[in-house]
Amino acid sequence: MIVEDLPALSTAIIWAWASIMYGDFMRSMNPLTVNFLRMFYASVILLIPAIVLGLNYGAVWGSLSGLLSLVIGDSLYLFSINYSGVSIAAPVSYTYIPLTVLFAVFLGEPLTMPKLLASILLIPGVYLLSRSGGSRREIKGLFLGLGAAIAWAVGQTMIKVADIAELNPVSIAFTRVVAAGIVLFLVNYFMGNDVINAIKRTVRSYLPIVAVLDLGLGVALFAFSMDLVGLGLTVILTGTMPLITQLMSSAMGREKFSVVKFLGALVIVIAIVLVVL
Repeated sequence: MIVEDLPALSTAIIWAWASIMYGDFMRSMNPLTVNFLRMFYASVILLIPAIVLGLNYGAVWGSLSGLLSLVIGDSLYLFSINYSGVSIAAPVSYTYIPLTVLFAVFLGEPLTMPKLLASILLIPGVYLLSRSGGSRREIKGLFLGLGAAIAWAVGQTMIKVADIAELNPVSIAFTRVVAAGIVLFLVNYFMGNDVINAIKRTVRSYLPIVAVLDLGLGVALFAFSMDLVGLGLTVILTGTMPLITQLMSSAMGREKFSVVKFLGALVIVIAIVLVVL
């Protein structure tokens, strides 16, 4: 059982680290530009593997997932990080987990009592984590995070649909970032953001590596985990991401650790243990 849980937990670690790293680039660039750069670098690196492994009609659902999760959800999430910091943005955005668990029921997955209880426990957990500050800027970031949660819930469900269509995990990741990248390029263009200069500034930085680990390996592991343990349990296991993000951010000296955040993280851990046992 523990071995089957590793892909989802690995995804949580990758996404936590990536969330922290993106904050470095948003200090000097618009979050929408950073989001486009993520899609661009991931698309370039995943192109050949996706061609080799092949595509099918599941690409439609993968693309739809990209538009919902990456264009809307991730953009709101990055803005949330920009306003309230990753220690608040990550847990608040992860209220998408109980929503996704419920959506998974409509795709044929059973809604067991442990899943339901774990999903309910995640709500007070992320609430406590979000109560570390009350400035107007942080509250704005909180609501942006909730918007990201809704978009993620629907978008992650589309990954499950693409998986049902037997599209391989790497190609799912590729179709998501390509579709999102095209839309984000147009958004940045009409906003007057210089994406060409942004690419020149970051092509030799660690952003391409972060992007491919986040959007490539992370999503591939997420899709693989769905095959092993199902969508509902996968999203609950990746719910450890806010806790991991908090600990990483504190250890790296990016954000301060607080008792309230610790209590919120503890509730989330209890929820995860409840499901895994």
